[in-house]
Amino acid sequence: MFNETLANLESENLLPIIHSPLGQEVSIGEHYGRIATDVAAAQAKDGTVSQELREWRVNLITNYTIQEGAFKDFSIGGAARWQDDIAIGYPTIVEDNGAILPVISSPYFGPDEMNIDVWFSYRRKLNDNMDWKIQLNVRNAFGDDDYIPVLANPDGRVASFRNPNPQEFFLTNTVSF
Repeated sequence: MFNETLANLESENLLPIIHSPLGQEVSIGEHYGRIATDVAAAQAKDGTVSQELREWRVNLITNYTIQEGAFKDFSIGGAARWQDDIAIGYPTIVEDNGAILPVISSPYFGPDEMNIDVWFSYRRKLNDNMDWKIQLNVRNAFGDDDYIPVLANPDGRVASFRNPNPQEFFLTNTVSF
């Protein structure tokens, strides 16, 4: 749209017309020249990935309940969450017209992530209409506890981090009827 509007202004010889945006007297051509850099930078980001958006994720969950013996009605389970590496920034180049553009073919990557949860539970029938269950969950029992890079400067140095998910323990009692 920008390029088509610019071509129309050129074909009608409207670029030399003076106008006063924000009180400054500039030609329409000068005004379009100033915003051309912003438009070029925005166009250069086509095809880049959004921050914190990973290409691949895998979630696995399992649970096993012991059916007989001394540990009957005890359960153990776990969940694993894996996320692919993440593009956190791009090097930049300066075009002849002064536009600073990202080099989308050479992204800087942050690490992939893996977190594992575990839980242990016991279920017991209280009467014909009620069941009781107690469960201990350990969220992020295993996993990386380093800060997670989310943004890199054009020179590749990490500019911003986020905190890792904390390790948490939950003990729950549930009565079902």
